[in-house]
Parts: sequence; C-alpha cells; structure tokens
Amino acid sequence: MGMDVPTKVIKLKLKFEVARDFGIPGALAVENKDKHEFFLKSARLRYINNPGILNYEYFRFYCGSWIYPISNTRIKRIFFSNQLCLPKKTPKGLEELRRKELEELRGGSKDERKPWDRTYEYGCYNDLGDPDNGRQHARPVLGGSPQFPYPRRLRTGRPPCHDDHLAESRPASCSRIYVPPDERLSHGKQEELKNNFVYALVRFLAQESTRPPLSNHECPDLVAKIAQLFSIEDSKFILSIVDFFRRKPKLPPNQDSSNNDLFGIEDLFADKEVKGLEDSVKQKLRKLVPVEIFDKVAATAAVKRQSVSSQPPSIITENQWAWTEDSEFGRQMLAGTNPVRIRRIMDDDPKLQGGELGELIEKKRSEKKGLFILEHHDYLEPFLKMINGNGVCAYATRTILQSGSTLDPIEPIAIELSLPDESDGSHDIRVFLPYDDLWELAKIHVACNDTAYHQLISHWLHTHAVVEPFIIATRRQLSVMHPIHRLLDPHFKDTLHVNALARAYFLNAGGILETTLFTGEYSMRLSSHLYKQWRFDEQALPADLIKRGMATPKEDEKMKEMPAEPESVKTDDVVESVERDENLTEEDVVELDNIPVTETQEQQPTFDAGVKLILEDYPYAKDGLEIWVVIETWVKDYCKLFYRGDPDVIQDTEIQEWWSEIRRVGHGDQDQGWYDINTVEDLVKALTTLIWTTSGLHAALNFGQYGYYGWPPNRPMLLRKFVPHEGTPEMDELDAQPDKFLAQMMPEKFQMAFVIAVMDVLSRHTSDEVYLGQASPGKVWETDEIKKKFEEFGEKLKQIERNIKKRNKEYGLLNRWGDAKIPYMLLYPDASNTIAARSKEDGKPEKMDINERGIPNSISI
Repeated sequence: MGMDVPTKVIKLKLKFEVARDFGIPGALAVENKDKHEFFLKSARLRYINNPGILNYEYFRFYCGSWIYPISNTRIKRIFFSNQLCLPKKTPKGLEELRRKELEELRGGSKDERKPWDRTYEYGCYNDLGDPDNGRQHARPVLGGSPQFPYPRRLRTGRPPCHDDHLAESRPASCSRIYVPPDERLSHGKQEELKNNFVYALVRFLAQESTRPPLSNHECPDLVAKIAQLFSIEDSKFILSIVDFFRRKPKLPPNQDSSNNDLFGIEDLFADKEVKGLEDSVKQKLRKLVPVEIFDKVAATAAVKRQSVSSQPPSIITENQWAWTEDSEFGRQMLAGTNPVRIRRIMDDDPKLQGGELGELIEKKRSEKKGLFILEHHDYLEPFLKMINGNGVCAYATRTILQSGSTLDPIEPIAIELSLPDESDGSHDIRVFLPYDDLWELAKIHVACNDTAYHQLISHWLHTHAVVEPFIIATRRQLSVMHPIHRLLDPHFKDTLHVNALARAYFLNAGGILETTLFTGEYSMRLSSHLYKQWRFDEQALPADLIKRGMATPKEDEKMKEMPAEPESVKTDDVVESVERDENLTEEDVVELDNIPVTETQEQQPTFDAGVKLILEDYPYAKDGLEIWVVIETWVKDYCKLFYRGDPDVIQDTEIQEWWSEIRRVGHGDQDQGWYDINTVEDLVKALTTLIWTTSGLHAALNFGQYGYYGWPPNRPMLLRKFVPHEGTPEMDELDAQPDKFLAQMMPEKFQMAFVIAVMDVLSRHTSDEVYLGQASPGKVWETDEIKKKFEEFGEKLKQIERNIKKRNKEYGLLNRWGDAKIPYMLLYPDASNTIAARSKEDGKPEKMDINERGIPNSISI
C-alpha cells in the first residue's frame, strides 16, 4: 500500500434480500466508493430462512485482493465462490462473468500502468538499459529476436527512452515499479527486506570503531584474571576456549597465525562497534542501491556506539581453509549452491577426445573410474574477448572430476583453462593436475566461472525468468474458478514483484550483478545465449539427471554400473564425519549399510522416481528426487478429482489456451522441448515440473548462498589476474609473494564486502514465508477429498525431512558434510519449525543457521 500505518481487520455483518429461488450464490460484485483502497480478505454468506437450502450452510469466498476506488477502476470487482470447476461445468449464471473477468485481466491498453490496474500483458526485456544516461548504459532488447531470445516478462507500459524508442525508461523508485496489486510484496515484507539489507550493509561495509571489539570489551577483566591463575601455556589454552565460543575459525596445523587474514575480510565477521561509512564506500554504494536504502544505511551506520555482529558463513565456521581441499571443491558440485551443472562423461563425447585432456580421460576410463565434467567452456569462449579487460581476467574452463564408487567423494583430477584464439592463430590452452604448483589458482578460476553460471543461468534464468510467463498466462487464461489456478496460485506468490525489483537493481546496466560478476555488461547477453539451450521437458528433475548422465532409467538394462563400493570405511574418515556437528553424539551416527532394520523402518514409505543415481551420495539429487515424487503424487491425486479421463483435458478450453499461450507467446522464442497436453499424464508432468521449479529447485539454488558465497575466496564473482606462465614477471611476482598475488587476484575489499551483504539478504527466509506442504493463510481446500490428499502430501514431506536428517548422520555419505562440515539442509521441506520444536521431536537441539533450510512454496526472494 505504501503507507506506514497500523493494520487493523474490520469485520462487517450485512443482510441482503434476494428472491426465494435465487439459488446458491456463486459470485460477488464489490464496488469501493471511498477515496482509499482497502484489502478484502474474505466473505461468507448463508441463508437465514430458505427451506430449500440448509440455513447453517456457508458459501465461502476467498477474496484476498485490493479493492481500489471505483472512480479509478471504473469497474466493479468480481469474486467467485471457493467452489472449483472446469470450464464446461461452470454454472450457467456464471459463464459470462467467468469469461468477462478473464478478458479484463488481459488488458489491451498501451498506456502506462496505474497502481490500481489489474492487467497481465507480455513484454520483452527492454528495461535493463538506460541509454538516456549515456551510450555505456545501453543494452540490447532481450526477447523477440533470433539474436537475443528470452522469456517474456510482465509489461509495465512505461514510456520509451528519449535516445532509444525501443528501450523502456527506468522506474523513478522501487515503489513506482508496476505489478498488479495482488502480486505485490506485502508492506510488512517490503519493510523486512529493506531492513535486512540495511543491517547487512552496515555490518559488512561500515568502518570499525576505535573501541575494542565488542566481545573483548564485554569481559576483558574476567579473561585476564582467569589467565593470571595459570601458566603461559595454560592461559593460551583458556584463550583458545574463549576463541572457540566466539566462533573464531580454526586454522589448519601448518598455517601461520601471524598471517591469518590473507584476504583482509575476516574482520567483517567479528563482533564490533561501527562508526559510519568512509567517503569512498559511500560513493560506491550510492551507485548500487536505491536512494532510500542508501540514506538509511548512512543514518544507521552513523549511530554512536552502533554494535554489530555477524554469523560467519558455513564454509569457514568449522575450518577456515576447508574450501581449499580438492574433495570440498568436488563436493560443492553435488551439494553446494550450483549442483545442477556437473554431468557424467559419456564414451562418445567428441569434444573430450584427443589432446592432453582426452588422453587423461582415456587413461582413467581404463582404470574403470567414474568420470564427470564441469563444463564452462563452449558457451563462454565466444564472450571472453569482450569480457576480458578493465581488470577482469577469465578463462573458458573444463574440469574433470573422478569418483571411485557410488559413495566415494568426488574430486577434480584435471582442469583445462583456455583463452580464445588470437588474430595470429596462436591460442592458450593449458591443463593443470592436482600436484601442479598452479593447481589452486586454476581451481579458483573454475569456481569463478561456476559462480557466474549459477547466478545468471541456474538461479535467475532457470527459475525466476522462465517461470514468469507461466504466471502471466495463468492469470490471463485460467479463471480463479479453475482447479489448476487454485493449485498453482501458492507457487506464484510474490514472484512478479521480486522479478521486477531484480530487473531494476540487480540485472540492469550498472546494477549489482554487472558490477560484481566478471561477465559485467555482457551478463544478460550470456543469459540470452544460454536460453537457447533451455527446454521445458528437461526441467523435470528425473529428466535433468538423465540428460546429464547422473541417473539412468531403472528399466534400462544396459546401464553401465559404477565400480563396486568399497567393503569398508577408513577409521579416520569416520572420525572426521562425526566431528561435523557438535550436537551429534557417536551413537547418533550409523554406518550406511548397517542400519538396523526395525518394524518402524519397514513401514516407512519409499519415494521411487523411477531412476537410479549414478552417484548414490549426490545430496541434491537424492533429496530432490524424494521431494519430486511427493509433489508428483499430490498433483496426480488432485488432478484426478477433476479430470475423470483424458477427454476432460482435451475439452478443457482454458487449459488448452493456457498451454498454447505459454508456448506461442510467453516462451515464443523457444520452440523446442514442448509437448502437447492431451492427457491427464501430460498435465501432471507439466504441473509437477512447474511446482518443482518454483519450490525445490529454487530453494536448492538460493538459500545456501551466504553459506558459500559469504566467503568470497570460495566462490569469487570475478578475478583480476590470470594464471601466470613460467618465465614471466607475473610468475616471478607469484614466487616472491604468493599471498600478495592471491589477494590481488581477488576482487577489491568493497566488492567482496558488498557481495557478502547481498548474499546475507538473499539467503534469509522472511517471516511471512509459506513452505511446501503448508496451506496459505486464510485459504482452505474446498472439499474433504482435497484436504485429505493435501494432508497426506504434508505428512510425506515430514517423512522426507526425517529421511534427510538420518542421511545427514551416516558415516559413508561424505558429500553430505565434506571438509567444511556443512550438513546438506537446503531441501529440508519445512523451515518454520523452531529449535524447541525440533529438540522436542528428536530429543536434542539442532544447529540453526540464517539460511540453508526450508522450501518455500514460491520464488519469493
């Protein structure tokens, strides 16, 4: 609403007189004659005296919508009752209203949209550039052309720029971005997100006060007095205990503590007092955030004796240097922020034959090793000449990884770095092996590439952007009376507004991603280039895993098995895994293949997705497939209540128009990967894919960002140095001062601190979140049959959470923890349970984090 006023709920009791034979009320017409809008939550009607209808029976209307003055809208609002029906079963008295309501939502006017408009039209991404602010801010239009294909977004109708009539002018402020009223973030959520961002920026960007650190200031005398009672060695031990409780990261045994803060950012996570922003920080920050955010950050940071503390990101909480381990690098490709890019190397891959890399692959094949590749080469190489320069240094990369069995840790065994051919025909292709002196630098370049792919493709394009046309088509073509509209509605909450904010401040010219990612101004062009490879039929999780060779259909008898699992687990590995969670005791942890079978276990449901994982210890896939199966079961059960057979699907005019519009318009630039929806099975497959994308997939890609990106050396967004060649001044510089070289290779401190703050905000669940398997507030399912199926859906999700927690305690599943000791919790279905509730459930507390837990229904952050 935009006004910071107290919220109050008003209940009105009204009486109407209708004809005795009026029948069952199916729609309400509401007219607001006041000068202010109001939010209508719900209504319910019942007859007081009608012998033909039970007097105690209520007819419910879930409205959940803003009602603007009739002087603005010129039309009354129509709300239909909660009873759902397919188009052909619409009561005669509602047929015309159902049709007119959809026509109203489709709009038609080309004028700029007003706050009270409820229109859903498609537009291209012509709002990312700002050519009126200079040629350097111009960006191509994405969507509507073979050169730059892209999903459509919600049209706003803002006037064109003066210097380029194909480009849409920029919004004046966050509050002026048009989205239909019912799609907007609530005022409370907007304030919560704003405050989260402000406090994160203060924590990580404000300069430290000259006062002692907060934790030392609170109890210096106590520590000193205790230390006086012991010898020097004992006092060191006491101080180490204090450090432990301050969550100070541990150093590896061979690390020199005198040079602990190699990257100059460890102090960002310390308890401290701050004293405002430095002028240089203010200048940089002003260009990246809205003015209302900047002003609040500056004011908050200037408060005298402002005390702040930060939770260190998970990747350094237990061991500051775990991210440097090869096994941790490999584990993050299966359980980190981007577990959807790795694929198995097939025998007939022509791009991996010949050359040094091809010879290595053939040798490993003869050893019957499981081989995988993380490829950031073919799509990136054409962009490198444009990207490199202005302090950015990037390669096209191929990384070969190996796993000895389905349960062995996966580790990189070779990295190929290449630059595009020069005009004289020379080219730079180098292969690095684990024991090479420059191996660590090569790994950092791979991590940087994977970071950009994650942000632009896996996260933004494959969830946020591709879902937007589905939302627009649903509002335009499926009546709120349609059962599929009701099924999908919780999974579209807030997405259109979140995407509009992303276009305004993250994806725009000079915005957050262009400033922090090495792809710079070419970021969205790269995203458009990779949209050409996107196919809807491959977004189903089982299909995606099969395409990447990470799973095979169970009926495939020709499946090539991985090498047999080792018969035993080394004792050292077992001890390491037990240390990963201080809340786990030895009896909590069980051997993978030695779990005692109990009667309860035998009765536990299984979730079979019809595929067999090549790597059994693939946390994202293992947990995700269980989530996928129960979503599919819920969707199937729901659809069967309305569609008695395939003819019902074919005759459903709204569904057919919905699907046709998605293919022809919303994703009109991509004609591959679509199938007809002529059967219940086809409909279930499409709906399951869509719900998985908005819930499980987005959760896996978003909520671990602070845990991994919060320590930029682990997932840098850009690098400022190439890997040096022998005999060059750069190599001499590396040999003379390796620490200095590595620090200069990373982004500058402001960029790293700003990224940490952004990741902190993106990884937090907001207080109004609704999680998978939970009903939206105020909305109830219309029949007992639907309620029962939805409750079964929720119970199965709770069972999956128990399954995940059990797997997170098993010795042999090393990819669930790794060297950094981070349990895989990104696909825990429900984050709303409190620590107390979880403690009561299994008898002990579980370590909580600001992120990494819970699957929201929708892409709402």
